[in-house]
Amino acid sequence: MRIIILGAGRVGFTVASNLAKENIDITLIDKDQSVIDSACERLDVSAICGNVSHPDVLKSAGIEQADIIIAVTDSDEVNMMACQIAHHLFNVPKKIARVRAQAFLNVKDTLFSSAAIPIDAIINPENEIVHFIENLILHPGAQQVLSFADGALNLVETKFTRQNAMIGKSIAELSATLQEIYARIAIIYRNAEIILPNNQTLIKEGDRVFFIAASEDIQKVLNILFNQNKPYKRLIIAGGGRIGLGLAKALENSMQVKIITKNTSKANQLSEQLDNTIVLSGDAADEAFLLEENIDRTDVFCALSKDDETNILRSMLAKSLGARVVMSVVDRKAYMGMVDNGSIDNVIYPQHTTIGKILTHVREDDISCVHSLLRGKAEAFEATVQDNGTKSHIAGKNIGDIKLPKDVIIIGLVRQGESIPARSGVTLKGGDHLILFIADKSAITQVEALFKPTKSLLSKILG
Repeated sequence: MRIIILGAGRVGFTVASNLAKENIDITLIDKDQSVIDSACERLDVSAICGNVSHPDVLKSAGIEQADIIIAVTDSDEVNMMACQIAHHLFNVPKKIARVRAQAFLNVKDTLFSSAAIPIDAIINPENEIVHFIENLILHPGAQQVLSFADGALNLVETKFTRQNAMIGKSIAELSATLQEIYARIAIIYRNAEIILPNNQTLIKEGDRVFFIAASEDIQKVLNILFNQNKPYKRLIIAGGGRIGLGLAKALENSMQVKIITKNTSKANQLSEQLDNTIVLSGDAADEAFLLEENIDRTDVFCALSKDDETNILRSMLAKSLGARVVMSVVDRKAYMGMVDNGSIDNVIYPQHTTIGKILTHVREDDISCVHSLLRGKAEAFEATVQDNGTKSHIAGKNIGDIKLPKDVIIIGLVRQGESIPARSGVTLKGGDHLILFIADKSAITQVEALFKPTKSLLSKILG
């Protein structure tokens, strides 16, 4: 497969970094030579400096042989133009573009078509981040909540701190604590290593544990394991940009929401766009101001400005003043290790919330949902067992009999919209949705092959 990525900024670089670990021919294009030089030093990819929407530049990058272009520059207009050129001049089969302006998104069904601007998949980072944070707020105790099979199953990341009663207990004991609720402990991330646990594995302080369960059971599991039986009611958002506005709109009818911005004219604009949110003009890094706004009685404080340092400092201050949970958007990779184990409860990395959406469109057609985990070290995806009236590689087999590559496990199963335990004795049927965890991304091609027709079936289809 050949993929051309237009724009080597944080999103483009993260996409290239993820895909470079697989058997994919990648070319990066960016107008900034220093960005290209940096990418070439860190990644094993081809790179070209030039205008991403110029036909001659695209041609020099080998676009005539490309299977996919991914346009993720900072300009919506450049991304759209590049896709249009790729389609009409070079007949590229699949076009993915980052589009953020709401003016374009409001008319996307009409605008983005083969007759107008031929884009196959729209990526909106701000919307992805809003949805990600909303899920965290609606599920107290979670570090991530990732959905599969149209929301039937969720993969949830949690963190076991020193106070948790489960420290020192085995996976078997933890499962017994859940009683009638089926929740599979799929992965443990400990000391920068991925552990695929068994019933005897012990939970240790600091473990990041991923469990998968039916959506309706997620909060029950969090309540039992982390005593998180009180929903969040009060939210303060620091930052009135697209993410802050989107989050306020999403939650203002179910929570008490306040949004803070320094800019008075911006505050006036926000107040006109929001119905039930209190809009404040002030400094979210001002201790007296936060105390006046009852930060000590706030359930969630979200720092969502465009500046990493500002977000980190605001979150740390809010936590020190008594906010129950603080969340911060952090974009720079250099800061990630510094804040992961600090006083900030949830650190949101924009590029990692976006990458899964892009990977979903890069994978084979039977792969319908992808989530990048642990900063790209691992992946979880949903694949559909073929239902074509004939036997595929895995249809008709028990889960325990499927030969998977090392460090690949089946962690979830949805059949006809219902979650059922993915136990070794379960026989797979056509149309089943499987959720797989992959610790070694070099195995992805092998896993994808399981969901393709067998060679004998292909020969019959092709005659």
